[in-house]
Amino acid sequence: MAPSTIDQDTLHRYLDRHLLGSESGLDHFKAAHGTWAGTAFEERFESLHQQVKADQEDLKKIMATLGCSPRPIGKLLAPVARLAGKANPFNPLRQHTQAAAQVQLDVLTGLLNAKLRMWQTLLLMLPHEQRLDRALLQDLSRRADSQIKQLVALSDETWADRFAPQEHHDGDGHSR
Repeated sequence: MAPSTIDQDTLHRYLDRHLLGSESGLDHFKAAHGTWAGTAFEERFESLHQQVKADQEDLKKIMATLGCSPRPIGKLLAPVARLAGKANPFNPLRQHTQAAAQVQLDVLTGLLNAKLRMWQTLLLMLPHEQRLDRALLQDLSRRADSQIKQLVALSDETWADRFAPQEHHDGDGHSR
């Protein structure tokens, strides 16, 4: 096997940062599942959460194959990242009919796009890093693309509920 022409330290930092991001991402998906609990979309969010969790496990396997272990700073920041996801700063009231829910969906889509770009970047490294598994990375890319499409479809199906005319109240409780 030819030696890698990829700077291993840079690659390991890159993957470690994506792993850290996935910690927060998992909790963002779990928070979204809570937002949509009791709706017709609850199962879809649970499915997306499980898919993202499986992808994180595959990322850990890829890192192990490359001899990359989570860095101390990542271990230190992981609880903070998870807390940010649990706090659900994009939709703190967890209302699926408010504009905050659209922001939450947009952020989740952005997280999935970042993950897709990671898989695509790793695919580009294949000629230079033979320990990477082409079939796995292609599957992970397809899965991320599917997750993005699922989330976009859900957003498209539900946008009208979030942007329908609503009765607004001023600070004195009067309708405007």
